[in-house]
Amino acid sequence: MKQRIEDQVDQLLLEKGEYHPLEFLIQEGRLSYDDYEAWRTGEIRELIDMLFGNPEQILKSLQQAAAYLQRRGWESEHLIYRERGRPDAPPLRFSQESRFDDCFHRAYRKPKEQPQLDLFSDTSTTYLVNGITQALKTLNASDARSSLQQLYESAPDHSRLGELERLVEALESLDTPLMDAESGLQCLLTETTPLAERNLSKAAGFLLVPLWRRLTRALQQRPFEPSRPNLHSSFTASQARDWSRVRQTVEREVDWRHQPVLLERHATACTHLDELSAALGSWWLLCWQFPQLGDRLDRSGDQTLQQGWQAFLDLEQELPPEDFPAWLILNRPGLVQIAPEGDGDTPCPESYRTIHQLLHGQGSLPNDQLMALRAKLKQQAPLLFSYYLDTV
Repeated sequence: MKQRIEDQVDQLLLEKGEYHPLEFLIQEGRLSYDDYEAWRTGEIRELIDMLFGNPEQILKSLQQAAAYLQRRGWESEHLIYRERGRPDAPPLRFSQESRFDDCFHRAYRKPKEQPQLDLFSDTSTTYLVNGITQALKTLNASDARSSLQQLYESAPDHSRLGELERLVEALESLDTPLMDAESGLQCLLTETTPLAERNLSKAAGFLLVPLWRRLTRALQQRPFEPSRPNLHSSFTASQARDWSRVRQTVEREVDWRHQPVLLERHATACTHLDELSAALGSWWLLCWQFPQLGDRLDRSGDQTLQQGWQAFLDLEQELPPEDFPAWLILNRPGLVQIAPEGDGDTPCPESYRTIHQLLHGQGSLPNDQLMALRAKLKQQAPLLFSYYLDTV
């Protein structure tokens, strides 16, 4: 365990030239970038609540990493995180417990006066490159430009110079409105994102998310065009993991319930927002109106839907994709409490409405009404009726 932690720290030092607990947690899979971003925007009060795994064990790993760096003679530095866009806001807390909070806010850098050669950060060019990447991750445009200029002077033929310059220019653009959203989207997709992922690795989101939000602002008044589905704020907001805005911008479109791309984005956003009833409503509409696109359930992000879809595809007696919602609530009857009823305004199969009534009324409807609903289902969809009998 100890050796693995030290290997992970060495990898971070090789890539970044310094150690930040935040990057260690993301690299270890203990923290998602989505949750970090929500913390930085004030949606989450304490980041410790979003960790994957036992907090005490995670603290032990962080302490082992810090001890390893102290043995190597690296200098500690106290980090301060504030809510994005609020430089005067009070520092954000990782945890109310000081032992967790102090450990998370403690970074380590190599001492400048350390004499021995070190693979990770002794050369001046490596130091400058690390300074640029760190400034990119912290959105410090002035430091990024200063280090870039020094790199130009000391190593004008450095292999990463051109890529780092384009990333610094992208960072500097955050302070200016985006005038051409279409070219901005193309540049972000085909140039900036690959460059950021190549140079910042798992920390690319630190730079990319603000750039996607800038593009979202530029597109906020632009209506959805089916022929150019990505040139819409619902797409750019999803890239920025701003799920509330994704839902808002989708619902702003008058005919969004008849656009498969918007239905999927709406369902995905609602899943991330834990608004499962709304998410199911959009997935159901996708199945009913665009059954040929049912495979998109595989990327829903909801384990119940993904597993259910795979089981549905493996049925011995196949059902059409538009019957998936009915089949799923038959096999997961607990979903009937949040699944849409399929009222008169919803373009759904009659068999779905009947099954919903049967499941919802189980144990409360008089026997004659239950029998009437069963007879109705048998007439509407004989195969679904046989699956219903199996569940009964």
